[in-house]
Amino acid sequence: MEVWVLFAVLAAATQALRTAVQRRMVSPLGSYGAAYIRFSYACPVAWLCFLMYFSLSGEKLAGLPFPFWAWINIAALTQVIFTILLVQLFNHRSFAAAVAFSKTEVLQTAIFEALILGVVVTVQTGIAIAIGVFATVMLAFVKTNLSISNVWQSLVSRQMAIGLSAGAFLGFCTVAYGAAMQNMIGGSLLNNAIYAAAIGVTIQAVCFGAYLYAAKRKEFIASFVEWRSASMAGVWASLCSICWFAAFLNHEVAPVRAVGQIELLFSVAFSILYFKERVSSRELVAMGILALSIIMVLLD
Repeated sequence: MEVWVLFAVLAAATQALRTAVQRRMVSPLGSYGAAYIRFSYACPVAWLCFLMYFSLSGEKLAGLPFPFWAWINIAALTQVIFTILLVQLFNHRSFAAAVAFSKTEVLQTAIFEALILGVVVTVQTGIAIAIGVFATVMLAFVKTNLSISNVWQSLVSRQMAIGLSAGAFLGFCTVAYGAAMQNMIGGSLLNNAIYAAAIGVTIQAVCFGAYLYAAKRKEFIASFVEWRSASMAGVWASLCSICWFAAFLNHEVAPVRAVGQIELLFSVAFSILYFKERVSSRELVAMGILALSIIMVLLD
């Protein structure tokens, strides 16, 4: 197994665990508070990993030119927006389907990567995008009657809009992270991955925290009051970021995110075993079609 594939699978697993903790914390913290804990508690964990790694390895830090700082700030802030949208989805669909909606990002990532990094989308990738759009529409129909009269209503539903928007923001932010990593000067794989992850999550914790304190102060305070239950989101989030960044350093962004779609399977497992939810056969079929489109992107 190639190194980047291993990191992508580990990132997907820790991401599913982090999302499960966030979903559980929506009730006591609110949507914004649950979104914030992945940044606030990940920040100290990421810097702890940074200090431990560099004290043991003795490696030199990578150089960080202006393009790195520009891209890491853009990526960090767009990921904050994605996180808020993802948590909002929890109020509309089952856990697994909500995550599946946001997974349109792997298809949108291919487009952003072509525009920003110059990786051209091929015919096979274009077909994969069309299949992925069909799968997301199918997911939107799961909770409705499949009559002609409600087709348009489903297509313009709030769930569809939030899910596709979340995918767009995440797709853009992953490409921006890839661009930031490309601008790091020197340093080893884990060196740069841990360093960039710690910087990125710090930007997110500060900026989102300032907004939350001003606009949603009760949820901001609650996110720290409930630290015993919320802190694990930060642990999984920091490990997740490090693994994603390590994978991005080894390979193009779109294939990495495509492999990471194995998180769909983890999410279904959490829905059934942890949240005691029932996933319908149509949801499974739709997620299978979405997975097919992802595989097509990976094999291209």
